[in-house]
Amino acid sequence: MMFVSNCSLNCLLFHLILLIVKECHSLKSVIIYVPEVVKSGDTVTLSCDYDLEQAALYTIKWYRDDVEFYRFVPKESPPSKAFSVPFINVDISRSGPKAVTLRGVRRELTGYYKCEVSADAPLFHTEIKTAHMLVAELPNDNPSISIDQTKVEVGKQIQADCSATGSDPAANLTWYINEEEVTEDTDYVKLFPITVHSDHALGLHSSRSHIEIIANKSHFSGGLMVLKCEANLFSLWHGAADRFIRDETPQLAPVLGSTSSQSHSEDNQEFYTGFSHSTFPSSRFACFLLIPIFVR
Repeated sequence: MMFVSNCSLNCLLFHLILLIVKECHSLKSVIIYVPEVVKSGDTVTLSCDYDLEQAALYTIKWYRDDVEFYRFVPKESPPSKAFSVPFINVDISRSGPKAVTLRGVRRELTGYYKCEVSADAPLFHTEIKTAHMLVAELPNDNPSISIDQTKVEVGKQIQADCSATGSDPAANLTWYINEEEVTEDTDYVKLFPITVHSDHALGLHSSRSHIEIIANKSHFSGGLMVLKCEANLFSLWHGAADRFIRDETPQLAPVLGSTSSQSHSEDNQEFYTGFSHSTFPSSRFACFLLIPIFVR
């Protein structure tokens, strides 16, 4: 009975000591740094930070979608080793226990990247962190605008399309009227959803946005409206195109003179007409009246 109790106590002490050792020599604070989006052709460094405390490092392994492409083992010579994986080109000279560098990344390398950190014996504690990276293909050209008319009267409709081609993923499109962003709540404007066309053979995408505008006086400054389309692909690329639309609303001919002056003129005309016809007799009749005066 005493033997069993001593055994149980020894086992308890052993597990307690093991727990203390594990806590003192554990792997903590593993953090992975992978850029969310990069452009095709870039050189990219992925890093993995960790705190081994008093434990020794056993291995660092890097995976893309569960396929190992790089390993660092301090006890081996050389410690760095790259594995043959399609489209992955590891720069060994710039890779080590906390980072791996990939040269000339391609769109095919979009995916999840995993860093696996293992502490050495006796614990062999392993921590894994995962992050996603998108490799984008940027458009070669700025977006283009096609418009049904560049001259319009107030109250008439304008239809325009903006297109950005040859990217992966598709570019985002934004309209502006006189530098003010167009939204679904913008007055006199109907904004249609962006449509995307995919070229599966090339793996590229084109985006297109359609807009309809009822021309309003507020749209024109100096007789011109500036319609602009901006295309963006994350923070990697920005392009823009704009078109000028002229206000061709017929203008009324200006009225010469003001109403008051015209009224005053008419009053004067009426005054002088009345004066000439009503106040004074004709010159012939005036002479006839004056003759008797001189005869006397």
